[in-house]
Amino acid sequence: MGRTISDVNDAGASGAEKRKYKRKTVMWNGKLSLLWGARLMGNEQSVPGVVRDMSVSGARFQTKQDFRPTNDVILEVPRFGAFNCHLVWQNGHIVGLSFIDPPEFIYNTVNSALPGISLDPNPVH
Repeated sequence: MGRTISDVNDAGASGAEKRKYKRKTVMWNGKLSLLWGARLMGNEQSVPGVVRDMSVSGARFQTKQDFRPTNDVILEVPRFGAFNCHLVWQNGHIVGLSFIDPPEFIYNTVNSALPGISLDPNPVH
């Protein structure tokens, strides 16, 4: 039987301890574009979904579609634009992404579009 979202959240507690930056829970529409010629069913190269949480170093993205992402993807969020990412993990329809751009760039991009979101640009000690 597959794991539920709460199972993934609970299992991520040890991962949270390893994170360099604090994550912020969000619910933003977005899409994940696959690179290097990967295709979904119907020859599409992107999958719609929701950004579930985000920090200045990465994000968790969830979709309803079955897909196999490539190691490098582009996370597109209409409010901010596109972020180049590395795939860190996948569990069913949920993926963990690490931003390629530096944390300062992510912070400035998000903060300029939504000043009240309060992503923390300071490393967790």
